[in-house]
Amino acid sequence: MQQIVKNTFLAIALLCLTAPPLAAETSEEKLQNLLKDLDQLIDKGEAQNLADPWFLQDLRGLAARYGEIWPVVLFDHQFDSRDNLPKAPWVISQGEMRMDWSRGLRSRVEASAAAEKRSDKEVAAEIIGGILGQALGTQGGSRIADPSIAALAVADVPVSNAFQMQAEITSRAMAGEEDGALELGVYQSGNAGYRLVIVPRPAGGAEVTLMAVSLRGTTRVVDSAIYSGALTDDQPHTVTLSRSPEGVMAAAIGGTVLISASDQSFRDAFTGLLIANRGGDYAVRWMTVKGTRS
Repeated sequence: MQQIVKNTFLAIALLCLTAPPLAAETSEEKLQNLLKDLDQLIDKGEAQNLADPWFLQDLRGLAARYGEIWPVVLFDHQFDSRDNLPKAPWVISQGEMRMDWSRGLRSRVEASAAAEKRSDKEVAAEIIGGILGQALGTQGGSRIADPSIAALAVADVPVSNAFQMQAEITSRAMAGEEDGALELGVYQSGNAGYRLVIVPRPAGGAEVTLMAVSLRGTTRVVDSAIYSGALTDDQPHTVTLSRSPEGVMAAAIGGTVLISASDQSFRDAFTGLLIANRGGDYAVRWMTVKGTRS
């Protein structure tokens, strides 16, 4: 009898995973709805002891693999080099970044306040449209030990168009940090790509801005939000930047989702990753990027 129930569960599970698409749903929505139904079926099986627990566990694992939007680990890097510079494929393209045994890849940049106070978005636009565009065009350039020069690290890593980037950062309070920013992003040849710009606020927290940079270097704000949690507290925070197969961009700090917006600026894969410090005391302990095979 138990074998019959097990076979019935398996048949239903396969039916859920191979059912034809509904006309009003995207492929991603269809899959998520099917997996939700399958999870409910597995829950019922566990609650009523309708099938072998090991079989249900395997079935739940199968559903989890199908439900993973970014099933392939494209890049997994720990900043744990014992030298001053990070391990390959990272290259310090501008300014100064050094390894800190307790914090990872660290940079401390003195942000100079402008004569007239600029908004956070203007600061972000300056970072992306100016400094980074020049630096990415001349990889392996100057690494002058000047604390006022923006620091930039790049890595040539193939990244699928749909991706999830996660990085653990720490930040210490520093005078003038509100005139600077930390930036994480993906780019294509010629510096086009997405940049997540995090600008600390004097009252605490940060303004988080997602920017799209065109091949010509022009910038556009996709979306922005205020993060109200502590940031410059020298505690680890996980920053997430992702793009779904349907083109939905999302950004989060810790468990707080800050941005979710559809953007179709880029349809091709990306060719690299970047970390930039325009002003402040920041460190990155690790970075992981997941994606698809296409």
